[in-house]
Amino acid sequence: MTPLPDKPALRLLAEGAVWLEDFHTLVVADVHLGKADAFRVRGLPVPEGDNARDLDRLSALCEKHAARQLVVAGDFFHSPSGMSAGLERMLGDFLTSLQTPVLLVIGNHDAGLVKLPSALQTCAVHEISGIRIIHDPADAVPGILNLAGHWHPVVRIPDGRRTSLRLPCFLLRGDLLVLPSFGSFTGGAVTDKLPGDRHFVTLRDQVIELPPDLTNPR
Repeated sequence: MTPLPDKPALRLLAEGAVWLEDFHTLVVADVHLGKADAFRVRGLPVPEGDNARDLDRLSALCEKHAARQLVVAGDFFHSPSGMSAGLERMLGDFLTSLQTPVLLVIGNHDAGLVKLPSALQTCAVHEISGIRIIHDPADAVPGILNLAGHWHPVVRIPDGRRTSLRLPCFLLRGDLLVLPSFGSFTGGAVTDKLPGDRHFVTLRDQVIELPPDLTNPR
C-alpha cells in the first residue's frame, strides 16, 4: 500500500483500489459488470469470464484488508443488455457470501438499469469525514478531497523510439483523485495533462509516483 502524499490515512493499492484505513473502507471504480455480455448480445464473440474474475478480485481485496465496507464509485454495471441471468445469479452469490456491505455511488452506466439487487445500497454521493466519493469528476467540489472514476485514466510513457507504454493510473489533480477502472474488460484513455497533475501507477505490485517529465509528453 502506498500512502497518498499529505493524506496518510488514504492508501493506493496495487490492485487499482483505494484503502481508507481509518474507516476500514475499500473504494473501487468502473467495474462495468456485464460489458462482455452486452457485446455477446450484439453477436460479437467476446470471451466469457470477466465477471467472475472481477468479483473474485473484489472478494479477495475485502478479505485481505478485512474491509467493513466496499464503495464502488460508479459504473458497477455496464448496461441493461449485459445483465444476463447468469450475471444476476453470480452477483447474488457474491453479495451473499461477501459479508461486507457494498455501497454503489450511481454512475452514468448504472443509471440505465431499471432494477438493482436489493442487497446493494445506492446513493448519488457518499461522504466520509472529509472525503467525498462521486462518479464523475465534473461533480467534484473544492475544499474537500474528491474520489472519482468515470475517466478510466491511463498514462502514456514513451521509450524515446516512437513507441510508448500505456498504464492505468491514479490521477491526482488538486482536491480530485481519479481512480483507474477496476474492470478487466474496460480499457482506458490518456487524459490531458494539466499543471500540477500527479500520476501513480502499479509496477511489480507496488504503486509508485511517476516523475512529471515522464508522463504524456507531446
